[in-house]
Amino acid sequence: MKKIGYMGIPLSNSEKAAQVIAMKRGIEAELVPLVSSEGVVKALLSGSVDYGVVAVRNMVAGPVLETEKAMKLGEMRNIEEFSMPIHHCIFVRTKDARISTVASHVQALGQTYRNVSQLFPGADRLEVEDTALAAEMLADGRLPEDTAAICGMAAGLHYGLVLIKENVEDDPDNWTDFALLESVKC
Repeated sequence: MKKIGYMGIPLSNSEKAAQVIAMKRGIEAELVPLVSSEGVVKALLSGSVDYGVVAVRNMVAGPVLETEKAMKLGEMRNIEEFSMPIHHCIFVRTKDARISTVASHVQALGQTYRNVSQLFPGADRLEVEDTALAAEMLADGRLPEDTAAICGMAAGLHYGLVLIKENVEDDPDNWTDFALLESVKC
C-alpha cells in the first residue's frame, strides 16, 4: 500500500483531493495528513510518503504561495494536476455568537473575502494552516467564541459546530487545482 501525504488534516479539501486522485489512478493508499505544503514536500524528500497532494492555485485567490515556497525545498515531479470544485461554509461555536474574527486558511479567506465582508463588516481575518484545522480549533476552544470558521461542510459538522451559511465562496463556480507529486529521487 502506498502512502499519500496531503496538506491539511482529515476532512480538509486536500484530503478529499487525495482521495479523488488515489481512486482515479487506482492507487491503494494510506492517506497521511501533513498540515502544510512544506510538510508534504519534506515527507516526500525523506521518503516517508510515496506521493503528495498539494493545492497549487485557485481561480479566485490565485497561486497557493505556501506550495510555491515548499516546492523550492527539493526537486519534485508533478505527476498530474486536476481541478476540484471548492465550497466553503461558515460555522460558529454557538448560534448567537457575535463574530469579531473569521479564521481559515489564507486561500479560503481570499475565496470568500467579499461575502465575509458583507456578513461580518469590520471582522478581523485570522490565518490558520488549514480550513478543517480552523473548525477543530474553534470547537476545542483554541479560538475564542467570537470567531467564525470557514471550512467545508463535513469538517464543521464533524466538530459539532453550528452552520450559519453555506456556499460563501465569492464565485459559485469556485475551483482549486491540486497536484499529485513525487520526489525525483523515486
